[in-house]
Amino acid sequence: MSTIGKLFGSSPFSQIQLHMSQVAKCVSKLKEALDAMQQGRFDELEDMYQQVSSLEHQADQIKDDIRNRLIRRFFMPIDRSEILEIVALQDSLADTAEDLCVVMTMKKLPIFDDFRDDLKKFIELNLESFAVVEQMIAQIDELIDAGFGGPGGERIRAMAHDVAYAEHQADLVQAQLLKKLYAHDQQFSIGEFHLWMRLTSLLSRISNNSENLANRILKTLSIK
Repeated sequence: MSTIGKLFGSSPFSQIQLHMSQVAKCVSKLKEALDAMQQGRFDELEDMYQQVSSLEHQADQIKDDIRNRLIRRFFMPIDRSEILEIVALQDSLADTAEDLCVVMTMKKLPIFDDFRDDLKKFIELNLESFAVVEQMIAQIDELIDAGFGGPGGERIRAMAHDVAYAEHQADLVQAQLLKKLYAHDQQFSIGEFHLWMRLTSLLSRISNNSENLANRILKTLSIK
């Protein structure tokens, strides 16, 4: 069955999960691209960018189908605006994955030994925050059916805390990384330095937007 076809007759929550599944494919391919960059395999990045771009386009198609279907729905257990906001936040993660891949194809960025470990940790923490919020979305339909009560509700709150903690740790590592990048400002070309600033800013969006998505889910939980 096609991706769009799977949406027919399904709940808005399964549609949200289907969209997140596609977003996760974008982020997974982004991880491959980031690994390639760190290992100096720059010749592979253009192909990876094309793959992420294709995956992001498929996510957009699912997003548009969700929006069109919400117009035709007369009753749902949560407000349409809440669903649209969740989908928009998920969409921002796919967009960021694509934007990051674009940056990595611009130039072969030098990676100096003194900030290599910080860069690796920064990437890991941002991807960790996404992985946790992806798990939250995977459970959202069950939680709503249960009224967000009991062990399920406590579990989702704990996961939101984990997302926030990973985002905070990513901020701390980013500060260290930026100091080391600035220490090399004379060794970078203007273009390289600009791209490093852009890359770190976009990476931070992964954890920031993941935390925003987790908070949106908690807000929905508090309304129930």
